[in-house]
Amino acid sequence: MLTILARILKVLNSEASPWQIGWAVALGLCAGLLPFGLLTLLILLIACLFTVNLSTFLLVWGFSKALLWLLAAPLEQLGWTIGQQDWLLSLLSHSETLQLLHLHHSLVLAAFVLSLLLLFPVAWLTTRLVLKYRHVLMPHLSKWKIVQLVKASKLAQLYQNMN
Repeated sequence: MLTILARILKVLNSEASPWQIGWAVALGLCAGLLPFGLLTLLILLIACLFTVNLSTFLLVWGFSKALLWLLAAPLEQLGWTIGQQDWLLSLLSHSETLQLLHLHHSLVLAAFVLSLLLLFPVAWLTTRLVLKYRHVLMPHLSKWKIVQLVKASKLAQLYQNMN
């Protein structure tokens, strides 16, 4: 648990752009909400093609996979409700590309819709939170004596040299 916290703080304190961290969180959430399949691989490809923070992406992907287990039943019901539209049902059943993406399954359809709805707000909100942390909280934390002692220790210097 401490290593996860240390990695989160390392990413927040790194030189990575806040947008890289924000999009990593948003894409990781999208990948985690979807059941593993071609859509998840496409999101992973997008995360690799654009310069997002991959460690943050993988961490959020893992945490949001647990969220999928909690939301599976409501998402299944939502997907069933969305899929009952005649035009959508016809589109999903006659398009081979959409069948390949498994959008004709109610859980995948609902998770995809939820992911699309959350993508931009989560990226924007995470970016704002990272900026707020870096400009407000980080200067105050670096003044604490305990933080200065940990940074000055040989173990911390060894850890930084290894990375």
